[in-house]
Amino acid sequence: MLQPNFAVYLGKEKEGGFFGFIAERNLFLIIEVEDGINAEQGREIVQKIKDEAAAFSIDNLASFDQFISQIVTKYNFPSSFSLVASYYNEKILYLKTVGQGMIFLHRGSDFAQIIEKDNSASGYLENRDFFILTTKRLIDVLGSDIELKTIFDHKSPDEIVADLTPSLKEKDDQGAIALLIRFNEEETRQVETIDMKEQQKVNPLDQIKNTGKTFFGMFKAYSQRSGKRKVFTVVAIVVIFFVLIWSVVLGYQRRNQAEANKIIKSTKELVNLKLDQAEEVAFLNLPRSLALISEAKEEVGKLKKQLGKQKEKEVEELEQLIKEKEGKIVKKEEKKYEEFYNLTLDRKDAKGNKFYLEKDNLSIIDKGKGTIYILSLSKKSLDKKNASEIKKASLVSTYQDYVLFYIEGEGIYKTSADGKTKKAIENDKDWESISDIWIYNGNVYLLDSGKGDIYKYLVAENGYSAKSSYLKDEAGSIKGANSLAIDSSVYIGLDDRIIKYTAGARDEFSTSWPENNVKLTKIFTSADVEKVYGWDKSNGAIYILGKNGTYEKQINSSILSKASDFVVFNNTAYILVGEKIYKIELE
Repeated sequence: MLQPNFAVYLGKEKEGGFFGFIAERNLFLIIEVEDGINAEQGREIVQKIKDEAAAFSIDNLASFDQFISQIVTKYNFPSSFSLVASYYNEKILYLKTVGQGMIFLHRGSDFAQIIEKDNSASGYLENRDFFILTTKRLIDVLGSDIELKTIFDHKSPDEIVADLTPSLKEKDDQGAIALLIRFNEEETRQVETIDMKEQQKVNPLDQIKNTGKTFFGMFKAYSQRSGKRKVFTVVAIVVIFFVLIWSVVLGYQRRNQAEANKIIKSTKELVNLKLDQAEEVAFLNLPRSLALISEAKEEVGKLKKQLGKQKEKEVEELEQLIKEKEGKIVKKEEKKYEEFYNLTLDRKDAKGNKFYLEKDNLSIIDKGKGTIYILSLSKKSLDKKNASEIKKASLVSTYQDYVLFYIEGEGIYKTSADGKTKKAIENDKDWESISDIWIYNGNVYLLDSGKGDIYKYLVAENGYSAKSSYLKDEAGSIKGANSLAIDSSVYIGLDDRIIKYTAGARDEFSTSWPENNVKLTKIFTSADVEKVYGWDKSNGAIYILGKNGTYEKQINSSILSKASDFVVFNNTAYILVGEKIYKIELE
C-alpha cells in the first residue's frame, strides 16, 4: 500500500496576509492569501476546513472539485488568494489548483509541472512518486522551476526542505510555501512500531538458555547410551550450533539497533526543522511558532512509543532540546522566590487571606483575627485595622487614609483613620456574585461576575452615589470574570483572556498566549506599573503583557501554585501564602 511521507517549507509570514497548510488523513492542501485575511482568521479557516474534510465524501475528481469550490465560496476568499490541494483514494490521486497554485511531479527520472492556475486533474499513483504543491511565489524566490528539478537525488521530503532552507532564507521568502509529498510502497511506521515492540518482548538470551536446556537434556540422554567418540562428535555439533545461534543473536541486535538509529535520525531531522521554523516565525506569528513546537513534541512522543525503553538517552536529549527552544521562544523563565515578610512577627497565629495594593501600601485581610494589616513595601513597616466585621470580609480596598472591605450579603464597610467602622454601601439585591473591588480617584468599582457587570459608585460628600453600570450596553458580557484592575482604563480578567475598557468603551487588547492551557486566576495592573500581569495558579506562572496586550514573557516559580493572591510593585511580584509574603524579582 502506498503511504505518504511529507514535509513543509514556510517562509516569513506576510504582514496583513496569511499562508497555511493541511496534511491530515488523505488531504494535502496549502492556502496563500496576499492580503484581506490576517493570520488569526486564516488559522480559524484552516481548522474549519480540516473538520469539514473529515465529514465530506470524496471518491472521484468531481466530488473533490465540489469540495474545493464549497471552501472557496463559503469562506469568501479575497481575489489575492491561491490554493493547491491533493487527495488520494487508494491508488488514485486528485489534484486541484486555484489562483497562482502550481503542482509538480517527479517520477523516475522525469520531472514536470502537471497543473497550475485554475485547473484540476487525477491519475494513478506509482511507487516513489514525488509531488510538490506550491505557488508562484516560491518559484519567484528560487528564480525558476528548473531549480526544483535539481533537488531530488533520492532524498526524503525532510532532507529536501532542510537543503532548501538556507538558500531560501538568504532571499526574501516572505509568503513562500511548499508542501512536499512522496508516496512509497512500504509499511507504515505504526506497523514497524508493533514489530519492534514484539521483537523487544523476545529476549535472545532467554532463547539461548531454553535451547541450551533442551540440548543438554538430549546430550545427557544420548551420552548414556553412546560411546565416547559419538559423544565428542555431538559436543562438536553443539558448539558449532551455539556459535551459529550467537551470530544470529548479534545480527538481530545489530539490525534492531540500526533500525532504531534510523528512526532516531529521521525524527531528529524533523524536530530540528520544526524548531528552526518555530524560531523564525516566533516574532511575527507566535501561535504558529507554538504550533510547530507542539508538532515537534508529537514527533518525539511517537518516537518514544516506537522505541519503548530503547535509546532513552537520545529521546531525553530531544525532549530537553525542545524544552530549551520553547523556553527561548516564549521567553519562559524559572525564577527563585524568597521570603519578604512574616505576619507572625506581629501576631503568633496571623494568617493572610486577600491582598490589595495602593501605591506601596499592601493591605492584607486576616479573617480569623478580624484584622486588616497595612504593610509598607518600601519601608517594611506594619499598621493594622481591627473590627469584628472584618472576620466576615472577603475583599479589601484602600484609598488614602481609609479602608473599605466587602462582606457578602451585608454590603461594604469603611474603616477611617480614627479606627471607626461603619457601613458605606448597603447590600444591593441586584448583586449576584461580587468577586473584586477597586477604588480609583475615590470612586468604588465592584465586579459582579455572576451578572457579568461592573458597578460604579461615585464618591459624594456624605458617602457614595447610587450605582451605575460601567459597561452600560455591554452589561452581562463578562460573566465568570475573576478579577478587576484599573489604571484609568479598566481591565477585566477571565479564565483565558483579558478585556480592556477605556471611558466605558471596549479597547483593543488581544494576546497570543504562550501556552494552550492558560487559566488566569487573577490579573493585576495599576497607574504605577507599566505592564499587565496575569497569574495562572494551575501552571505556576505569571504572564507579563504590554498594556496593549502584547505578550512579553512568562515567569514560572513553584510558589505561584501555592499562593492565595499576588500583586506587583517595582518589577517585583509579592505572593501571599498563609502567614508569609514572598517576593519574586520579575526583571
